Amino acid sequence: MAILGRFIRAKTISDAWQRGLGLIWRQGAEITDERGTRIRELLSLQVVVEDPYRDMIPAQYSWNKERLEEYAEQLLSGQNPGFEYTYGERLRAWHLPGMPAQDQIEQAIMRLKASANTRRATAVTWIVPVDSGKDEVPCMIVDDFKLRDGRLHLSIFFRSHDFAGAYPANLYGLARLLQYVSCEVGADPGSISTTSSSAHIYEHDWDFVEKMLLRAGSECI
Repeated sequence: MAILGRFIRAKTISDAWQRGLGLIWRQGAEITDERGTRIRELLSLQVVVEDPYRDMIPAQYSWNKERLEEYAEQLLSGQNPGFEYTYGERLRAWHLPGMPAQDQIEQAIMRLKASANTRRATAVTWIVPVDSGKDEVPCMIVDDFKLRDGRLHLSIFFRSHDFAGAYPANLYGLARLLQYVSCEVGADPGSISTTSSSAHIYEHDWDFVEKMLLRAGSECI
């Protein structure tokens, strides 16, 4: 049976990753997705990371700092080196054929500078005429910035979230994005919140996740 709606408030990215994996592992439902891949899935998982700049890289994660920095640079850049899409391209060079590119991050910065209390500093990656008919579409859909009490907070919506393989890289890159926007606005970077409509663990990661959680004693969380 599908379980909907779980909430985690974590101090760091590493803490959030481990606790999120623990919830999905214990409470997630096993399903087969549209590609024929088995996953363990938890619906509508919200995770708040209060300090995304401390303990950014989980010790058990397969990506090293160099690879994570490359991912972060790609997220901050509007350049696409030849992929179907990149998040950076969608955020920094959003466009339709024949129309000028839109830098949604700079637009968000302008809104935040114009009004500290704006609720309109939002960027989207989904392009309806492009993505509605494709199979390879963005997982991260919305990035929203809120400036309150001198701190800039970032909230993100994922339609689909590979929690074992992608969550730490996503958060590392998003932390760099938040750092950049905060600097431009003149604010301190705050928390990062993710809402994952489908937070899941792929079958090929089940053994790794089970062993990691058992070693960490996450069955007691």
